Amino acid sequence: MDNRRKTIVVNSRFQYQYSLASAALAVLLINLFLIARLVFPGDSPLALTTSSALIIGALEIAVIGMVWYGSLRQSHRIAGPVYVFAREITRLCNGDLGANIHLREQDMFTDTAEELNASFAVLKAKVEHIQSLVAELPDNTENQAVLTQLREAVAEFREIKS
Repeated sequence: MDNRRKTIVVNSRFQYQYSLASAALAVLLINLFLIARLVFPGDSPLALTTSSALIIGALEIAVIGMVWYGSLRQSHRIAGPVYVFAREITRLCNGDLGANIHLREQDMFTDTAEELNASFAVLKAKVEHIQSLVAELPDNTENQAVLTQLREAVAEFREIKS
């Protein structure tokens, strides 16, 4: 099973907010450093000419771009597993007992994924036990409607091979 997500942004709201906060922090720190060098020059004052201001501005834009991209990649390690959790829990809610969470080694929440998979296995065993008990129930004409409803309800749980 190929477990690679093809896009870096899987939860745009979270990832863009995270990246924007990281880029804003980088801009703030760079500018605080520049202001501190101008206000407290020390032994080697910062000579701010037009050309040096343009170079500093270009470097700052490059840093912002690198911080933005790095933040998106880093937040992907969080947003990706959350996306997988939601997808697999939705499969389980739709009656697919084969729901199983597979994360990449570098993703966050791998321990949580293992706990959820163990819970899924327990639920699957319980549902399969109930299904086997329902299958053994004798057909009784006075309870036929209830038995039919019960059989239909447990039949909604299945393992879908994907």
